[in-house]
Amino acid sequence: MKICSIFLSRKENYLGSAIKIKNATKLHVNIIWIEDFILIKDKYIELENNIIYFLCNSPLITQIINLLENINCYIFNKSYFKNNFTKLQMQKILISSKIKTPKIFNYEHIEEVEFPIFCKEDVHAGIIFKAYTSNTIIKFFEKFNKDKFYLEESINGQEEIKCYFIKGNIYTKNNIEIDKVVKKQCENISKQLNLEVFSVDIIKYKGKHFVIDVNPSAGFYLLDEARNKLIYELERVKV
Repeated sequence: MKICSIFLSRKENYLGSAIKIKNATKLHVNIIWIEDFILIKDKYIELENNIIYFLCNSPLITQIINLLENINCYIFNKSYFKNNFTKLQMQKILISSKIKTPKIFNYEHIEEVEFPIFCKEDVHAGIIFKAYTSNTIIKFFEKFNKDKFYLEESINGQEEIKCYFIKGNIYTKNNIEIDKVVKKQCENISKQLNLEVFSVDIIKYKGKHFVIDVNPSAGFYLLDEARNKLIYELERVKV
């Protein structure tokens, strides 16, 4: 029987998603806490011939992938995770690919910024808060290292769309119809970031679509159709 190993992090609440996948698939599924796994010597050998899905955004993922370099297994989104992109690096890649995203602001010119804005930690699943004055940002960085955060435009759109991308197929919550622009954006994100599976939040504002957030470790907790497609792709992998 083929084995699927799903990695979780104790810093993110994805256990329910992993259990739903485990209960719905014919595969034997191991749910693994990445913080525990990394401490066990030679444990990676047990992942031989496994199908691996990282249902977390832990910085430890890169270490796991490096350990598995000479192990026969299939890792979803492997090319993406090997690059170990921060959130800001991801956003800059999207910007350079002409994918619309919120503007990034320079802290050195904070007095010129139009508020409110978002202050985001430059790691996945990190601190995010909305600031309404420059004084809030200035006081925050008296206690925190500004090099670990970035400032982003706040867009109040007319419509927010959450899309799930699985191997070229796109799904949305509430069966929102996907137009050509959103479809092209999802396909371009997949291409530029080397992602087979991801979720993305898109806001429509003044007739334009802005990519707000890309999550390479989607859980599909509330969307059965998308989760079933992921399971189909997990089950058809040959290792």
